[in-house]
Amino acid sequence: MTDSPDSKLLWLNFLKAFTRALVQINLYKPDHPQVTQALEEGRVTLERLAELENGDFSLTMDNDKLLANGVPLLAVDKLPNALKNLFVRFHIQTITFLNGAAAEDLLALCQMQAYKGAGKDFLRERGVKKITLDEAVYAKVDPAATLPPAARKGTAQQQPAAPSAPAAGKLSDGLPEQALETALSTVVNRATDDPKEQQTIMQILARKFKEQLEAEVNRALEGVRREKKKIENDMVRTESVMTSMADGVVVVDKNGSILMMNPQAETISGRPLSELSGKKIFDLPQIENQVVSLAREIRSENKENISKEVEKLGSTDLAETVKKATAVIQNEEGKIVGSVSIPTDAAKLKQIEQLQQDFISNMTHELRSPLTSIKAALEIMSREAPRPGESSRTVLNTAIRNTERLNSIITDILDFSKLQSGKLIFHPAGTPAEEIAREAADAMKAWAMTKSLDLSVSGEPGVPTVYADRRRTVQVLINLISNAIKFTPQGGSIEVSVSAGKEAMANYVSFSVKDTGCGISKEEQVKIFEKFVQVASGEKVGGTGLGLAITKAMVIMQSGRITVDSEPGKGCIFRVLMPVYRNQGEPSVSEAAPEVKEPPRPWWKKLLGLS
Repeated sequence: MTDSPDSKLLWLNFLKAFTRALVQINLYKPDHPQVTQALEEGRVTLERLAELENGDFSLTMDNDKLLANGVPLLAVDKLPNALKNLFVRFHIQTITFLNGAAAEDLLALCQMQAYKGAGKDFLRERGVKKITLDEAVYAKVDPAATLPPAARKGTAQQQPAAPSAPAAGKLSDGLPEQALETALSTVVNRATDDPKEQQTIMQILARKFKEQLEAEVNRALEGVRREKKKIENDMVRTESVMTSMADGVVVVDKNGSILMMNPQAETISGRPLSELSGKKIFDLPQIENQVVSLAREIRSENKENISKEVEKLGSTDLAETVKKATAVIQNEEGKIVGSVSIPTDAAKLKQIEQLQQDFISNMTHELRSPLTSIKAALEIMSREAPRPGESSRTVLNTAIRNTERLNSIITDILDFSKLQSGKLIFHPAGTPAEEIAREAADAMKAWAMTKSLDLSVSGEPGVPTVYADRRRTVQVLINLISNAIKFTPQGGSIEVSVSAGKEAMANYVSFSVKDTGCGISKEEQVKIFEKFVQVASGEKVGGTGLGLAITKAMVIMQSGRITVDSEPGKGCIFRVLMPVYRNQGEPSVSEAAPEVKEPPRPWWKKLLGLS
């Protein structure tokens, strides 16, 4: 066998490619580019070896050395664990790669790691003929059998003389039940009668036993120490990589409660340690734009395997953004040794969201101002201009109705933007429930009349005062009445009623809006409160599709409830439950309640001199 520098370089290159394939087959599928690349490199290297050495290539594990074609190549303790484990687990002494071994043969050898039977059986089942395994065979050998015949004959003739000390029975009698020291003393006492010699022999045996035991223990401990050091180094390396990616540090106890935070972590959470101390770490994602990942098993465990599961809480989109912005670097053994990161889009997303909110706010205000002027001018024309003809009156009513629709759409967009940004403020107070219902109905009567709809309000006697923001609750009912007008055919009816809650709902006041429209199927009822959804028995009408989503949000933010009861062709009943006023204290809000003042005259009334 040759031992040229070229051969050694090819041997080492094959070991690197084959070891990489052994590791990566546990991480990826067989057709993954990383796996196929490593297998192809191994196959090409074997071809070059066959050309250079005109023969097969073998790897042999011989005690503490790895031999390549019978030539010492590496010490066993320098081998990667994946390769060493392959030899040890299947009791392999030599792996021979015959000339013409293909990448598929190498793949089968790598996949053999997971096989629970004999390695030869696995390769035979896979039809691998270009790779052979020679297993190490261990057997007990009689030392005398290794001697030459003459020596064995002399040994047989030289039988030991009987011990001078009398002994009943065999020398081994009673030894299995005795402790080590007692057994040694028994053997020594039977070997000699001299007390001094007995003591000397016992000391020699004890010293020998101690030296041998210490050597065996140290040898075993050396392996344990190396494995322990390896694990410690892996942990230190992984922790170094992780800490290099973050400045903030949060310390938790075994239950996940926060014990300590450094200033950087306080900045990230947006709340001081004094406020978060003792609280669960999963309380943090309640703050906007945060994601928390925490191992399911926090406690250190040394008796059994811990769960690999990681719990995550926070924005799913943000978690995906952070995950896709980081790649882990692993060595050939699959250990984390570094990371590759790109700046996440979180900051950009936040800027874009702010720009979006600013744009919506400015756009809606810019549109509302001229729209208000147009609507006011149309109303003046409708009320004070000389009586127009029938066609002119129709065009004028259509223009007024469309300005109202545009104004409703702008209001929906603005309210939805405020809801998403958390800037929609509520000022709950005790308010007569029937007044809220009548105010909402009065606002929609003109539109109902254009479709010849009968819009009525009723209230049972003794309805309690409701605890709600009057303006927002009126808007809730207006949204529901508006939907009823859209989906109720001409000549139909809409009934707005107010009643006290019954039984389990005794602490609520019930507002209901009942129409004789087309109704909503059970399947569609679960969708109607979603954003941008407009469905009623398959029919779609104009609008943003935000009305019911905003309505539900406004109700829930006032501790209320909203339900719908409907069947196709039988109309709808929307019920809003708002809490009863029981002298609740006014909650603190981020802005002072507006003062009630006489509304100023619109600019167009001032311009035209109208009161």
